[in-house]
Amino acid sequence: MIEPQTRSRQTGLTTSEMVVYPMIIATVIGVAYGFLHNSRIDAAVAAAVDLGLEQKAIIEEYFNTNGEMPQSEADINLSNFTPEGILTGIEYRAGELGVPAADKLRIGTLKALVDMTEFGVRFEDTESAFLLIARAQDDNTIKWDCVADQVTPDALARRYLPETCSSAKGDEDEERGGEGEVLE
Repeated sequence: MIEPQTRSRQTGLTTSEMVVYPMIIATVIGVAYGFLHNSRIDAAVAAAVDLGLEQKAIIEEYFNTNGEMPQSEADINLSNFTPEGILTGIEYRAGELGVPAADKLRIGTLKALVDMTEFGVRFEDTESAFLLIARAQDDNTIKWDCVADQVTPDALARRYLPETCSSAKGDEDEERGGEGEVLE
């Protein structure tokens, strides 16, 4: 007589399952943390850009009144600016930062100063985030460019800037020598 074979049923995890499952869970948690961390950085930098863009009206009013860009921070009373979040201040310069031959009467640059130490060690030396460049047009309107600061050492990498600052415009930007989006 043939006896039926009995199978023993496994009731626990095998050794390989005990190693692989925690590794999968750790990987998923790491990826989720990275997305959360990057979204916090994105939100903080976007808020800083919005605060910087609020200064546009002051510069445009000065240009409309005087027919030229302000020549100093005192001309636009930038000392009254109240920074928030990661934005610790804004510097203004006539001309374009990093372009000595720029027309100081037709171009002005706002440089965002930031403190990003809350986002980790890799950001503790970051002191500048982006530039808002005002360019007077032939019809006396002003076009605004929001670009990554590629002049200042320890500036925030372009990849952390919001779309309003980091979108490539193609040939027009390459002719100008920078990358950014023109803000109306």
